[in-house]
Amino acid sequence: MNIGILLAVAIASVALTFVVLKFVLRWVNMENIPHEQIEKIAKQMLKKRFDETENELEAMKEKEERRIKQLRKEGLRHEDILVEREKKINRRSQSLNDKSSELDKREGVLKNNVKRLEKTKVRLETELEKISGLTREEAREKLIQEIDEDVVNYEAKKIRTAEKVAEETSEDKAQHILVESMQRIVTDYVGETTTSSIKVDDDKVKGRVIGKEGRNIRAFEKITGVEVIVDESPNSIALSSFDPLRREIARVAMTKLIKDGRIHPGFIEETVRKAKNEISQEIRKNGQILAEEAGWPGIDVNLLKLIGKFKYRTSYGQSLMSHTVEVMRLGAVIAAEVGADVALVKKACLLHDVGKVLTHKVDSPHHHISGQIARKYLLEDKLVNAIEAHHLDIEPKSVEAVIVYLADAISGSRPGARKDNYEQYIQRIEAVEKAAKEIAGDKLEDIFAIRAGRELRVIVKPSLVSDDEMTVLAKDIATQIEQTQSYPGNVVVTVIRETRATKVAK
Repeated sequence: MNIGILLAVAIASVALTFVVLKFVLRWVNMENIPHEQIEKIAKQMLKKRFDETENELEAMKEKEERRIKQLRKEGLRHEDILVEREKKINRRSQSLNDKSSELDKREGVLKNNVKRLEKTKVRLETELEKISGLTREEAREKLIQEIDEDVVNYEAKKIRTAEKVAEETSEDKAQHILVESMQRIVTDYVGETTTSSIKVDDDKVKGRVIGKEGRNIRAFEKITGVEVIVDESPNSIALSSFDPLRREIARVAMTKLIKDGRIHPGFIEETVRKAKNEISQEIRKNGQILAEEAGWPGIDVNLLKLIGKFKYRTSYGQSLMSHTVEVMRLGAVIAAEVGADVALVKKACLLHDVGKVLTHKVDSPHHHISGQIARKYLLEDKLVNAIEAHHLDIEPKSVEAVIVYLADAISGSRPGARKDNYEQYIQRIEAVEKAAKEIAGDKLEDIFAIRAGRELRVIVKPSLVSDDEMTVLAKDIATQIEQTQSYPGNVVVTVIRETRATKVAK
């Protein structure tokens, strides 16, 4: 390889010398150049090229030797690393083998110990059964029985201690809570009556109210179901009805009629209709007042209308609205004292007597009706129970239910809150109306008991009752009242059948 390189270098040197002589030195004629000179120059050039080539080869050789030495050095280092790793693996493998052998030995020892313990356990159980005279199952049952007896005795002891402490403190605590509640909830009470008085500035107004041959007063009584008393009392007209709602509608209508001055049957009917609309708005406002008192802004609108009628319902002469407010406040105070759910108690107190609004339509105890209404509007079970259990014929299932019962009892039992005679009177009037409804059935359009229950006006549907049937119906109702009701004096039954034809002139 070195000879080939040298020959190539020599040829290249000759060619280069020729080029230099011919083109650089302009030696066109080679014959003119001395041979010695040519030979000398060629030798110099060859020598120079040989020296340069040897130097390059030497440099290349040294470079390759260094690279080979580096590769050998890296190979030895990698080999040392592999050898060291192999040694570590061998040592770890030996260690694992040693541990595995040791574990096998320990496992064998443990198995032997377990077998020995099982044999010892069986032997001891057998000896224990011989000594005690009991089998294993009998001993277990006896031990469980003894533990149960100890637990029962401990519980009984704790209960007796708790009962003793409760007896010592509960009565004083209960008295304190009730007295505190009654002292903090002080409400004025005004007894409800069955009459309302309207002041008139001139007795001539009484004549216009009566109308020609009494047609105005008859029309007013027929539409409202309220008795109008126009007597010698100065500057006043009295309205009498056992139903506060009817009486209030009549009062508003009569006030409007007297103020307007136009009093005749057609205007009376229109005024009564407007009065009913005003009372409907008033009922809604009353419901909102009670809902705000109970802290229940999201109450259902239909429930709002029902509780709004509390103002026009009474219980033993006590205003149902006043009673409800009083019960809510008492219940809230008691619930706060005993740590119960105040919000739930106030809601239950609000609805506990809502059934009284519908007792004339549904034949059931009012608190049962209240519970049915609460279920209808999907109230929670705990709240429903607190509403319907306030007379204790339904079991109270929570502390809140008992609190509602207590608050209702306190409100109703305080002196002057209720009048039994008034309630008996209301019940008698309602019973007379109910007896008439049972006979008339679907033929009935409306019914009013007036003059303290001494007269019953029954308005029938003209399409279902003829003139001849009116007399028979009046007799049947009177007979039913005689047989089923207890009342002082006589009850006059008046059946009214009215046919109207209305057209609009355009």
